[in-house]
Amino acid sequence: MNQISAVLVDDEPDTLQTLQLLLKKHCPEIKVLDAFTDAKTALRELPKLNPELLILDIQMPGITGFEILEKYDSFKGSVIFVTAHSSHAIRAIKFSALDYLLKPIDISELKQAIEKFKKLHSGRPDNDVLRQLAKNIEFLSNPVATKIAVSTQEGIEIVLLSEVDYLKADRNYTLIKRTGKKDMLVSKPLKDFEETLSATQFMRIHSGYLVNLNKVQRYVRADGGYAVMEDGTQITVSRSHKDEFIRYLKA
Repeated sequence: MNQISAVLVDDEPDTLQTLQLLLKKHCPEIKVLDAFTDAKTALRELPKLNPELLILDIQMPGITGFEILEKYDSFKGSVIFVTAHSSHAIRAIKFSALDYLLKPIDISELKQAIEKFKKLHSGRPDNDVLRQLAKNIEFLSNPVATKIAVSTQEGIEIVLLSEVDYLKADRNYTLIKRTGKKDMLVSKPLKDFEETLSATQFMRIHSGYLVNLNKVQRYVRADGGYAVMEDGTQITVSRSHKDEFIRYLKA
């Protein structure tokens, strides 16, 4: 069995101990080189250890998991983030297509994350992905999220949700239609946006459309039913989404 070298970083000793025990018992192919509760010490020691896998807490006192990765720029391995059970963090991590573990650590989720690492072994996320993730955790932690960070060919763009009319699926891409601004084509499927924006004013009303409910002007029953947006666009409301959509409009 090929051994995979790993380093664990989490400011909670109980989480570290649990991780070490679970890895030893259920993932014997993982060789834990070291474990740190102090993020600054971890940052100093990581270049010497040079692990293939870093299991890293996001929120730690003094320095975050993102900052460790930004400063440890010689790291070429992969990362599995560890986070407390908070929906905004999970949505942001999923939106960035990164792997994560929830606290308290679940055996099946740990084994699944390790298996995924073994199959993909895709390397660490680049700095743009990390910056996007950090921004989205910040934005989505607001009870009323007003913006998200989106990766583009030029870098990271902050999108104000109040300016978005709707999002349209385009195969594995998503077209973001904005009021008075240039449309954006993002290399991310619509379902990722749906998961990220599920707690905001956006609703899936058709397999190909996620609409800003604040930009819906009216609903027309003719031709099977469709929504009319502020810019005049007519979007069919599918049968599976119609009841929920009409309930929202009536409320």
